[in-house]
Amino acid sequence: MGKIDFTAMKNSRKAIEDKVEDNIPTELEESYSDVWGGKEKITTIELSRLKSYMDKNGGQPYKINPKKVEQIAASAADIGIITPLRVRPKGEIYEVICGHHRFEAAKSLCQISVPCIVKDYSDEEVFKILTESNIQRDKTLPSEYGKIFARYMELRNDDETTAGEIAAKFDVSKKTMYRYLDVNRLVSELQEMTDTGIINIGAVDYIAKLDTDVQNALYLALDETKVKLSAALAKRVRSLSDSQNGLVEISDIVAVLTDREDKKASVNTYENIRKKYNVTISDSELDELTKRLLDDYFKSVSR
Repeated sequence: MGKIDFTAMKNSRKAIEDKVEDNIPTELEESYSDVWGGKEKITTIELSRLKSYMDKNGGQPYKINPKKVEQIAASAADIGIITPLRVRPKGEIYEVICGHHRFEAAKSLCQISVPCIVKDYSDEEVFKILTESNIQRDKTLPSEYGKIFARYMELRNDDETTAGEIAAKFDVSKKTMYRYLDVNRLVSELQEMTDTGIINIGAVDYIAKLDTDVQNALYLALDETKVKLSAALAKRVRSLSDSQNGLVEISDIVAVLTDREDKKASVNTYENIRKKYNVTISDSELDELTKRLLDDYFKSVSR
């Protein structure tokens, strides 16, 4: 029986683990080259002394992908987690800043300890590391982007220039960034509908400034009709709210969301009029003509 090449095995496992872990943006890699360049000391820390990072509200500003945890655990089943986690000291314990999937995989393997790089990161550094190293750009939800951009805007030093730099960092236009920021202005139910695609991101421009009561009515109307809210429909909902000073009933919004068949019938009627009388006249002109004719008719009836 030949000798087992444990070095080759470790390298192979590490390659698989790195592939499964989130891609690290080049900019971040360069910014923290002291860590990734291997210049910092790697310390082995017991899992019992590690905890996942929580923000000031007690939440996790990242998502754990169970499938990714399973993949890492499978790749590390023989030799354990070998890629260091990044942690910061918090009293007698350490907070995991980068490597949450490796941390969960190690726990699932009942690993006693894991390699770590310890650094006393500031809260701002922690936020940037979490955002830039854990984000899955093709799967990040609009509401998550909204929170990320909001935090970056809080950290900026000036207005337009920094806003442009933030947008460029995430490879989106400044308009798109502000659109994601507007997701934060939606009630939680509408935010969830944006995340699931019921509300098109382009529709957010029109509904973000609606009063809370109107937003709640919109949510109930969407839930009732099962209609996807496009930018065009959102614009009509916004116009309805503006025309009624925000005093909108759920039934009013339902009517707007389900008005497409009536509109189609109106268009067909106008087409028939054009053909019958052989005239070239626009819909708006026909609208005005219809209004005048109806006014004259009802005046004559009332005499």
